Amino acid sequence: MNDDSSMFCLAGYDAIGFDLDHTLAKYKLVDLMNLTYDSLCESLIKKGYNPKIKDKLDVHKDFICKGLFLDSEKGNILKLSHDGKILRCSHGTRMMDKAEIISVYGPDLHWEHFEEAIGNVKSVGEDMKYRFFENYFDIPALVCCAHIVDILDEENGEPLKKYDFWKDVNHSFGENYIPTQFAKNAGWFFPRLKENPKTYLQPSSNGVKDWLKELKGDKRVVFLMTSSAIDFAGLVIEIVLGSDWRNYFDIYITDAKKPGFFTNNNKFKSIEAGIPGEEVNSLEPGKTYSGGNYADLMKFLEKQTGKSDPKVVYFGDSLCSDSFPAKVYGNWDVVLVLEEMEAEGYHPGSKDILEPKRKVPKHEVNLYINPEEEQYILSEGWGSFFYHEEEDPKHDKHMNTYWGRIISRYNAIAVPTVEYIAGMPINHQYKKFNSSEVGNTEGFYPGKPKPLLP
Repeated sequence: MNDDSSMFCLAGYDAIGFDLDHTLAKYKLVDLMNLTYDSLCESLIKKGYNPKIKDKLDVHKDFICKGLFLDSEKGNILKLSHDGKILRCSHGTRMMDKAEIISVYGPDLHWEHFEEAIGNVKSVGEDMKYRFFENYFDIPALVCCAHIVDILDEENGEPLKKYDFWKDVNHSFGENYIPTQFAKNAGWFFPRLKENPKTYLQPSSNGVKDWLKELKGDKRVVFLMTSSAIDFAGLVIEIVLGSDWRNYFDIYITDAKKPGFFTNNNKFKSIEAGIPGEEVNSLEPGKTYSGGNYADLMKFLEKQTGKSDPKVVYFGDSLCSDSFPAKVYGNWDVVLVLEEMEAEGYHPGSKDILEPKRKVPKHEVNLYINPEEEQYILSEGWGSFFYHEEEDPKHDKHMNTYWGRIISRYNAIAVPTVEYIAGMPINHQYKKFNSSEVGNTEGFYPGKPKPLLP
């Protein structure tokens, strides 16, 4: 490992792990979000909700924004600052002005559930009093929730004193995403995705494949660890990496149940004939497993690397399921894959980032930016994922949103897609986030999103 603690270098790690969905597997987000939205709406309508909750998602794309919180009992959707202040708020789809927000939350605008949300980075609060949305399988649910609030208020003639619909939305998530639904071809999400998966998934470039092979050099262990079950994960990774995908990893872990993987004691199960089989006490290279726990994986990595305390870095997209638990409970370093970086205005050409002065041949990667995708990721109504100008009196451009604080605290670096880092040699040095400085911006590669530029 490089002695300079302010720098990050892949060559210094003994083991490199990868999440699958939205990390190695890049989804076509417009098609995926429409599928997700339609699936949730259809499930809720079946439960008896007014069919008006379903609309054309592109009409509401400016309402879609990563990292918003649903205050479930109040029917409000919130954007939070790094210290728990409500920056923007809507009641249903209607944006509230500051005076109205103060009338609901008090003059300091501090959200009562902030300490719980920041302390554990758990997506669902105690007694389901809140839920945050930070991946593209759940973000479109914000539009469903907002429409439900609008309709309930309309039917009641005024806002309700307390809302109780979240348990139904949560049940609809299960109806669409519980792993057993894939094999049953049940719900709305899996059947439609299985019909034409290439509509929703983008194959990796040959450069990523060459890079994965290169990572396995120097006795490094490269592993895949996903919370998706084996059948769904197998479909996804075969499209992304091809039928020879097993050649890129030393071990494959499915149904990992992150973030619990890092704290529970679930036993690993071998995969036999495509389904989880017997529990195992030790892992073997080249095999696929289901479930498991951090301690047993570390024993495997120690054995394979010959190191008593192997240095591990993990690539993931979820700040709650990947970054926080991997860093806090696993003491792994984390590379965050964050598509908002690209969408918020950093648009490098390949010449800008893949032609540094070096003798190592680069990998040819895919840095194509989809303009329609950006329209779904960006939101004028909610503002930047990273920054809120009104909360920056010093104009020092640090990250001052809730998620900006999480990004800088629990990640080594952040990249828009894996393709960006795959184009660089593995001994390349990157500046790291300074985790002790709230909202530090040093770790963005290939550059800071535009809202954070001076």
